Amino acid sequence: MRYLLFVAVYLASVGVLAAQTLSLSGKVIDKDTKLPLPGVTILIADLNRGVVTDLDGNFSISGLPERNITLQISFVGYGTEVQTIKPGNASKTLLIQLEEMTTNIDEVVVSGAYIMSKESSPISIEKVSKTDLLKMPSPNLMSALARTPGVSEISLGPGISKPVIRGLSFSRVLSVYQGARFENQQWGADHGLGMTETGIANIEMIKGPASIIYGSGAMAGVVNLIEEKDAIQGDIEGYLNLRGYSNTLGVRSEAGVKGNTDQGFLWSFNGAMESHADYLDGDGRTMGNTRFNTQNFKGAVGFQKKWGDTRLRYTYLKQKLGILDESDVEGLATYRGDRKSQTPFQNVTDHFLSSETNVFLGEDKIKATFGLHKNLREEIETGGELVDLGLNQTNFMYDVKYFKGLSPNLEAIFGIQGFLLQTINYDDALEYLIPDARKDDRSIYGLLNYNTEKWVIQGGLRYDYRKVNVDASAPHFIDFGFILPGEPEDRKLERTFDGVTTSAGATFRPDSHWRFRLNVAQGFRAPDLAELFSNGVHPGTRRFEKGNAEFQREQNIQTDFGVRYRTNNFSISGEVFYNDINNYIFFAPTGEMEEDLEIWTFEQADARLYGGELELDFHPVSAKWFGASTSYSMVIGQRTNDLTYLPYIPAYRWNQSIDFRLKDLGIIQKPYISVLGSLVFDQNKPAPLEEATPGYFLLGMNIGGNLKVGNNLLDVYVSGTNLLNKTYLDHLSLFRPFGINQMGRNIALNVRIPF
Repeated sequence: MRYLLFVAVYLASVGVLAAQTLSLSGKVIDKDTKLPLPGVTILIADLNRGVVTDLDGNFSISGLPERNITLQISFVGYGTEVQTIKPGNASKTLLIQLEEMTTNIDEVVVSGAYIMSKESSPISIEKVSKTDLLKMPSPNLMSALARTPGVSEISLGPGISKPVIRGLSFSRVLSVYQGARFENQQWGADHGLGMTETGIANIEMIKGPASIIYGSGAMAGVVNLIEEKDAIQGDIEGYLNLRGYSNTLGVRSEAGVKGNTDQGFLWSFNGAMESHADYLDGDGRTMGNTRFNTQNFKGAVGFQKKWGDTRLRYTYLKQKLGILDESDVEGLATYRGDRKSQTPFQNVTDHFLSSETNVFLGEDKIKATFGLHKNLREEIETGGELVDLGLNQTNFMYDVKYFKGLSPNLEAIFGIQGFLLQTINYDDALEYLIPDARKDDRSIYGLLNYNTEKWVIQGGLRYDYRKVNVDASAPHFIDFGFILPGEPEDRKLERTFDGVTTSAGATFRPDSHWRFRLNVAQGFRAPDLAELFSNGVHPGTRRFEKGNAEFQREQNIQTDFGVRYRTNNFSISGEVFYNDINNYIFFAPTGEMEEDLEIWTFEQADARLYGGELELDFHPVSAKWFGASTSYSMVIGQRTNDLTYLPYIPAYRWNQSIDFRLKDLGIIQKPYISVLGSLVFDQNKPAPLEEATPGYFLLGMNIGGNLKVGNNLLDVYVSGTNLLNKTYLDHLSLFRPFGINQMGRNIALNVRIPF
């Protein structure tokens, strides 16, 4: 390890001496009128930098590396352009023509190791922008992401939810935050995603195995929160975002400011506070103790030089999350607007420190990411100073990649990756669900990317090793009576897991109309601590949970095939997948009782999941003020041996959207209206001991525009979800077995004030 770090430092010093300073200038015009377009954003995702065109449509960027860079040119009301160029080979002035369009097909994505166009990537990646979140916000970030085809959520009220990608969830979906792996004990059914939209530019979701890039835990996919781009050099900019919700009487305030000196020193600060009361279902019934409060602070510093850039980021997140007690819903419903925490509730604190450094070595690059994450999770039922379940988790991660240009069209990545995670129980907790544990992951991998005008071909190979040591010898475990599987005399156990994974994919774009994509990838996941060693009461879930220390590593191979056809008036795309999983671990009730608690156990069996998504987008050239889209998604999960269905599989879903772009109305610029519908079908394929769930239809709407106040242009959005106030049950809600309905009508007002 020391040798690799020495090599990295040496190569960085060479880069400082050898790097050149290049610049790029250009002009953006309307494709039809040939008039210049001011205010167009030019984003260089490789560098996390961007500029905006001036009144004449011109832009200029300096301090660029010699290697290829990918430009994303975007402007409201126009189709996004993605171009990959080498600054040293670019013409003196780049001319970019944008075409008016109500929707965007293509964007730059960064989650697939190689920064490239979303349409070129062999990996299926969905992107949700910050603007999308502002237009249709949700009290929980994951609920907003769950509108994406193929993506759903497992929820425990509006404050707690976790991602489901094509039927897979829990610790099979990896979270990436500030460029680093985010570990916050996703093994728990009542442990939410734990990340917020504060200071975020967009969210990318990989749909399918991404273990080659991210390691264990990414066998279903990845949720990657992308940081907002750096300020323009020499500028200071900021914003204030205010939001309110009608159903939960929720309020959210967020502010941020960032700057970039002429010498390339970067800094940014973001903060947010959010508070919600108990929610109401469609019948107007108060769901007692679903209230929650969060505080979030972020700070970052860094610098850009001719040799590269580096950034150091810190995030503090505090969450107090009420837990509904299905046996006392009315008793916990105090009074409308009450936000004070009451038992039972979760008290979760995260401290996350990460660094990200890029060093350019001519055509090559080194990217080094390090992260230190402290997660404190307390689950409190008794009240006072007593903690029922308390876990202190510390995770150190590293990921060092070397990008090597082998030819103008071929690039390789070689990398080392790993993390060291330690989980310690509070010694004065009242309950113990898992033992103290230490996980040590080490990985080495290599990837190849071949990129031409029509073809993108990618492949990779990876080796992983994990060692898990658990210890239940402390006096508080002995006094509690916690027992490890096999009852070892020293009350300690060790497990190791290792294996090789591969992936291969290709994208073929014969012309501007067609795109074909095929990807075959392996994924893997070592069993988490709860699946191996849990043996006790899980506060907040009213379950007695039992693991199995003999479980083997999950291994899957998934095949994805997608095709897209596009014209000036519409685009249609379809994705199908088949996912074969060996040693799939799932959680299910046994029907047995431990005192007054139902026993849930983890089981392991081979499984298969298959399905797909179909999307149609209509944007007529003759009526640029109008657009419509629809999507259909489905997934089926079964055990391979007896074809019984798996638990926590989302129902089929059909989404619809109709959009109208209106003419300016006085001080209101670029107004729009969108009508949204979501038809969720009956989930009549329940797992054993799981009940079927009837379908439902939800109607939504959002309207908004830019409001000119003095010299400022405010973004104002009003949105509504479940406008018909439908009373319904979600199949993936952990409240569903108790007949606890989802949220009723909710109106949100969002005002964003830039400065």
